[in-house]
Amino acid sequence: MPLNLLVTRRRQDMIMPVYSELNSNNTMLAKHIIDVYSENVGQKKLVLNNVVSEFEDWGYDYRFVRGLAALLDRRCQLETKTSVDPIDVRRRLFHVSCEEGLPTSGEERYAILSRVAAELKLDADTLEESIYGDLEDEMVLTSFDPIDPVDLLRQYNLSLTQTLLFNASELSFTASGNWQRIFRQIKWLGLIYTVRPVGVDYWVTIDGPVSLFKLTRRYGTSLARLLPSVTGNRAWRLKAKVIGPAGNTLLNLELDSIRHGSYMKQPTGEEEPIFDSGVEEDFAKRFEALGTGWALIREPGPLPVGEYVMIPDFLFEKDGLKVYLEIVGFWTPEYLDDKLRKLDAARGVDMVVAVDRRLACRIPSGRLEHLSLIHYKDRVPLKPILTHLQDRQRVLVDREVESVQDTELNLASPVVGVEEIADVLGISVEAAKSMMVMFSAPGYRRLGDIFVRETLLTTMGDALRSRLASGRLSLHEASQLIESLGGRDPSAILEALGYRIIWHGINPESAEISENRPI
Repeated sequence: MPLNLLVTRRRQDMIMPVYSELNSNNTMLAKHIIDVYSENVGQKKLVLNNVVSEFEDWGYDYRFVRGLAALLDRRCQLETKTSVDPIDVRRRLFHVSCEEGLPTSGEERYAILSRVAAELKLDADTLEESIYGDLEDEMVLTSFDPIDPVDLLRQYNLSLTQTLLFNASELSFTASGNWQRIFRQIKWLGLIYTVRPVGVDYWVTIDGPVSLFKLTRRYGTSLARLLPSVTGNRAWRLKAKVIGPAGNTLLNLELDSIRHGSYMKQPTGEEEPIFDSGVEEDFAKRFEALGTGWALIREPGPLPVGEYVMIPDFLFEKDGLKVYLEIVGFWTPEYLDDKLRKLDAARGVDMVVAVDRRLACRIPSGRLEHLSLIHYKDRVPLKPILTHLQDRQRVLVDREVESVQDTELNLASPVVGVEEIADVLGISVEAAKSMMVMFSAPGYRRLGDIFVRETLLTTMGDALRSRLASGRLSLHEASQLIESLGGRDPSAILEALGYRIIWHGINPESAEISENRPI
């Protein structure tokens, strides 16, 4: 958006774009202006501008009206509708004026027009309309691509932010996703950046256009083009240092998705995973079908490796463990060199690298030895990756069990599950399961993944015998009785109490229980 249409509000050392509220009044104005453009197809741009300027008298800030019109201008197709080339007409007129002298009256001017018109076999009036036919105001609107009024307001708000960043000395942001595409765009736009971890987030800092000594306009345009990739995420935060209007102050701009996201473009539903290749998509589908308990995250956040930044293809996550997977497929020599530099720098990162066999001969011996390297042909094998994940989890479980093995297990509730034990001890569920096998709790009996107080088992046993004494007791009724007394896993409790299940077909509703032996 032109700088003269930028609308901001300043408070102490903070600066903010004055966003258009998405209310009925602004939506109505946007709709009227869009309608004017649609209704004036075939008219000169000057006519269109005159109609739009009338909205400035409706009580709106003229910069707001002209800003909306500037965005709609980009959706227009303008053409010169003259029968002759305006540049040629002007050249001929100036040439004749030099020969006969500059006209000082209307008659002399008309005579010059008539002479040139005769040369071009036109009448003087048609020639006069052609003199400036290539100027924007004289061009004709031949087509217009309409837009939803609310979308226009959001685009206006985004454009305000982009325009403000033209005066930025620094821009920092974090986002909830889309990192692979964000960094691809950063690289394509030639932006200068650094990445640093802050808590659980990663912040990307980009030098602003006013921090550079040349190419300011071009660099500012590149920075503006990056912004939609950031604000299009579900969650994002943005900070910038902006030169104030007077040029002698440095102001702070702070935006985030919670307070300002609704003003700009909104994400539409959950984004479908976008895979770079069929190999990646095939692997993701096969792995998720196994139900391993490991969360598979496509394109996790940026991973600083030395002086580089990587966005691995996948992250496996479970119980605080993080294992990355990078798939190196067949590509250009430049791509492979860049990939190897980053992988060489990935020291201390738990990463599996799957390399296409066709590339194996192009990777020098000894490189990537610090990573778990596997080769594949056509599709990434699951077995070596599952083995790697199981080994990592086994090491974690052993370490956790060792750290709490001297801890006294004090139970208070009548029924305690493995999840509660894991939570109390601050260990994974797998480690808690190992703990339960090793430990005994006075007054409790271990039944699979739960500890049940002996007195509660006695109470449930008495209740079941009482119900059986009055006749048949179905499995469903017995399970309800156990759960009503605070029990869990009715099948394990029934077995512990000496009951067996009698099946009458495959329908659980028809199953009943029978006392197998006295308690």
